[in-house]
Amino acid sequence: MANEQKIITMTKLALYDKHEGHSDRAASEYFRHDYIYKKNLGTRIAVGIAGILLLTIYWLRVILLDGVDVLQMDVVRHLTDSVLFLVAILAVYSLIGTIHGTREYYLIQKRLDRYDSLIKQLERYESRAD
Repeated sequence: MANEQKIITMTKLALYDKHEGHSDRAASEYFRHDYIYKKNLGTRIAVGIAGILLLTIYWLRVILLDGVDVLQMDVVRHLTDSVLFLVAILAVYSLIGTIHGTREYYLIQKRLDRYDSLIKQLERYESRAD
């Protein structure tokens, strides 16, 4: 019976090592805050670039298609609106990324705790066999 449980435990450990083990161990080397920041950095850069692209398309439409005279428009107000738009989308995506990163980090920690408990269980099987 113990031999069968030992095989089951070793199989679970091997499956974990094959699927999530490497990435979970790499993530566990970071503090929670650093892991979340690292995960969000790419998202923030991509959202910032996409926001600037959207604003560029919008301003090209306003200037070329709508025929708005650039010299007579209120540049400060439109620039303020554009910056607020970028800040708003960056804040929303940062919040979403932070929530997702926090959840992912805790799931990684939970899997690593489970892995450690399986290792301890396997050691108990080994000590009983001796």
